[in-house]
Amino acid sequence: MTRLRRSLSFCAVVVMTSGIAQLTTATPSVHASITSESDTFGIQLTSSTFFADENVSLAYTVDINTPEITEPETVSATPPVVTVVDSATSDASTAGGTSASQAGTQTTSTIDITPPDIHQPAVIVRVALHRPLDGQSLSEVIAGDAGSVIDVVAGPLNQFALRDEQTNIVSLNIDVPLQARLGYSAHLADVLEYVDSGITPVSVSIIRGTTVIAHDVTLIDVGWQFVEAAPMTVSSVAQITGRSTLVAPSDQSFSETDLLRVSSEVDQLSALLNQTRIPLSLAFAPELAAPLIDGTITPSVADIDIDQLLADNGGELLSLPYRKIDPSAAAVAELHDRFITELDSGDTALQQLFPSVTPTRGLWLVDNGSTSKSITEEGLQLLKDLGTNRLLMADDTYVGGPPHDGVDVTRPGEVILGEATLPITIAGGIGEISGTPSSTPTDHAVMIAAQIMQHRRAQPDVARSVVLAAPGLSLPDPDIVNAIEQLLIDDPTIAFIPVSEFPFDAPNNRPIVEPNPPAIDLTQRQLTADSLQGLVDDTGSMLTAENELVRRWENLLSDLFDERGDGQFVVEMIDLITSETVEVRKRVSVPMSGTVNLTGRDTPLPLVIENNGTEPLSVLVQLNAPRLIVPAEPVETVLLPGTNSLQIPVEARANGSFEVEVEVLSPSRTSVVSGVTITAKAMTLSGFGRLVGFGLILVLLSWWISHLRQQRRSSQQDSPTDL
Repeated sequence: MTRLRRSLSFCAVVVMTSGIAQLTTATPSVHASITSESDTFGIQLTSSTFFADENVSLAYTVDINTPEITEPETVSATPPVVTVVDSATSDASTAGGTSASQAGTQTTSTIDITPPDIHQPAVIVRVALHRPLDGQSLSEVIAGDAGSVIDVVAGPLNQFALRDEQTNIVSLNIDVPLQARLGYSAHLADVLEYVDSGITPVSVSIIRGTTVIAHDVTLIDVGWQFVEAAPMTVSSVAQITGRSTLVAPSDQSFSETDLLRVSSEVDQLSALLNQTRIPLSLAFAPELAAPLIDGTITPSVADIDIDQLLADNGGELLSLPYRKIDPSAAAVAELHDRFITELDSGDTALQQLFPSVTPTRGLWLVDNGSTSKSITEEGLQLLKDLGTNRLLMADDTYVGGPPHDGVDVTRPGEVILGEATLPITIAGGIGEISGTPSSTPTDHAVMIAAQIMQHRRAQPDVARSVVLAAPGLSLPDPDIVNAIEQLLIDDPTIAFIPVSEFPFDAPNNRPIVEPNPPAIDLTQRQLTADSLQGLVDDTGSMLTAENELVRRWENLLSDLFDERGDGQFVVEMIDLITSETVEVRKRVSVPMSGTVNLTGRDTPLPLVIENNGTEPLSVLVQLNAPRLIVPAEPVETVLLPGTNSLQIPVEARANGSFEVEVEVLSPSRTSVVSGVTITAKAMTLSGFGRLVGFGLILVLLSWWISHLRQQRRSSQQDSPTDL
C-alpha cells in the first residue's frame, strides 16, 4: 500500500514538472507589437522606462478576454476509493500419508488514497530577460526572435494586472527589480538578473495553463553609462506645403482638396506642439498665411494660436520664398534679385502669421515639398550669400534613395560643388515616424531609441545629432514624438534644440559632389516674363496704381517662375495677360465725325474720345497735320467713362480743308488708337485780307470825320448875320 501511494505521488509530480518545463522552454509563435507587418497579439505597450538600471518597468493594455483577476483557486479532489485484494495460499498434509488438495483464500479491503491538491488552470505572467543584442536585426528581434533567455520572473496575473471598474480595461504593469548577476550559482526568483549590459530584449507573456494567450517583445537599454558619453542633440522637422499645383493662371484660390489637407495638418501641428517639447523646425508655405488669417482655411480646432505654440515649443520657422522658386534654377538663370524678392515676400507673409518667431535663413531645406531637391554650385553660392550655413535633407535625398549603406544619419554630411560647400544635417533614417494600426506610439519610440543607442554604444565618444521626421517630412504623429521624448529624457547627455542650433561637427558621411540640375529652365521663362512685363507696364500706366487688374497682372507674372506651373500653364498665362491688356486698350475709341470748322486762327480743335469702360483711363492725345501748328508734346488727359469732349489748342497755317491724323497713346507712349483721320476746315483770314480790312476801317473813319465837318459848315451858313 505504501508503494502504491508513492507511485501515485510520483506520477503527479511528473505531470506538474513537465508542465513547468513546457511553460519555460516553449517559444510561442506570436506576433510582436513593434512591427508594421503584423498585429499585436493580446497586449499593447503603453509606456516603458527604456534606460533600465534597477527595474524593468513596462505598462500594457490587455486586449484579450481575461478572467476575473483574483488569486488562483485551489480545489481539493474527492478521494478515490481503491480496492486492494490480498490472496493467501496454504499447503497441508493429511494423516496416514495421503495428500490433500491445495486450498486458497482472498481478503478484500478498501483504502483511501489522498492525492495532492489540484489547482485550476492558472493565468500567469511570465517576464523573460534575453541576451543583449550583438549585431542582430532589431526588426527580427521584436518580431519574435528575441534570442536566448537569461532569466525569468513569473507570477499570477493578479500580481501584475488591474481591471478598471468603470472602463473594464485591464492594464498590465510590469515592475520587476533588475540587477547584475553576481554568479551562476545565485538566483533570485523575483529579480531579473543580467550578465552583460546592452540593448536587451524583454518578452512578456500571459499564459493560461500551458497556452500562451498574449505575448510581446520590447527592448530596454541595460546599464548605459551615459556619464562617459559624448553629447547628442535631438530635434524634429516637418513641412506644410501650399497649393499642390498651379492649374489655371486666372485661379489663385486653393482647391478643395488642398483646403481640407491644410486644415487637417494645422490641427495636427497644434497637437504636436502641444504634446512635445522636442523643438520643431517647421517649413510652412508662406502662401498659406493669408488664407489662414482671413478664415479661408479653417482648422477644426477653434482659436489655434500656432504662433504661441511654436514659440513655446522652442521651434523655428524656415525662411521660404513666397512662390516655389528653386534657388539653383534662379541662380543658373542669373535671377538672384527675383529669388531674393520672393524670399523677402515669404518672410513678410510668415511674420504676419507667426509674429513671435522670426524665419531663419541659416538653415535651408532641400526637398521637393516646400522647395526643390535640385542643387548646383550657383544655387549653393546664392544660399550662402543670403546667410545659409547648413542644409537640411531627408535621408533618401542625401543618398539618392535606399539602400543607405555606409551612411550614418546621426552624423553630418557635406555637399562640395566647385568652390561652394556647406554641411548637411540628415533628417529621418532612424525609424521614420509613421503610425500603423498594429503598433503603439511607445512601440515606435522604443524602436527609435534602440536605433539611436546602437550608434551611441558603438562609439560613445562621438557626438551625434538626430532629426526626427515622418516619411516625406510630413507632420509626425504627436503621440509618437511625445513617447520618444519621454524615453530619451532620462539621458542627461541628450539636448533638445532646433536644427539650426546643432553644433557644427566635422562631416562624417561621403560628400555630395555631383550637382542635381534644376527641373525647369527659368531663363526661357524670364524671356517670356520680359515680353509680358512691357505689355503690363504700358497698359497699367493707363490705370491707377491701386487698380486690382495691375496687382493681378504682377502676381501672374511672378507665378511664371513657380515650378509648380508646367509648360501648359505658361502658354495659358501668355494668352490671359495678352487678352486682358488688349481688352483694356480697346475701351478707348475716337468716333468718326464730319468736318471740323476752325473759325479763327487760334480756334482750338474740338475732339471726341470715348471710354467704354467703367473706370477712368489716363491717355495722351497726339495730332499730326502739316497745315496746323499742333502742341509739340502730346496732350495729357483722363478719360472718364463715357464720351469725353476735348479742345486741343491748334493754329491754322492757311485757309481751306485738310486732314488731321489723331493718335491716342498710353502714358508710356505706345499706341492705343491710331489710323483715325478727321477733316478740318480753316476759315480764318490771311495776312493780306487783314491789311485791306484795316484800310477800309480807316477810310470809313475819315469819311465820318469829313461828313461831320461838312454838316457843321452847312449849319453855320444858314444862321442870320448880325448887323
